[in-house]
Amino acid sequence: MNLGNWLWNHITSIWEKAPAVVRTLRLVAEDTGIAGAHKLYWIACSPDSPGAEWQLTDATAPGGAIVYDHFDPDKHSEQLIFAPPMQFNTGIWIEKFDHMHSLVFGYI
Repeated sequence: MNLGNWLWNHITSIWEKAPAVVRTLRLVAEDTGIAGAHKLYWIACSPDSPGAEWQLTDATAPGGAIVYDHFDPDKHSEQLIFAPPMQFNTGIWIEKFDHMHSLVFGYI
């Protein structure tokens, strides 16, 4: 539910201030990411071939615990929307990036 600049978080049952601007960033390799605390609203993924796979961690260096992984068996680009957004406290880090062309993050 949306009311002006506020969004209802159905998990915490709290109204949250909506972001004024969602930033985007395109990444094309593993062991890259965005440092700092962020909320991830969506990811557009573009695989190179069937069997594409990628993993995200809440980190700024390799070896963090995987918080999200995705496997694409059929080489179709897609946009994944997270509602509510995924919270990252340390950073959004690409741990694995196999047979992928790019990932575009929508985050604040």
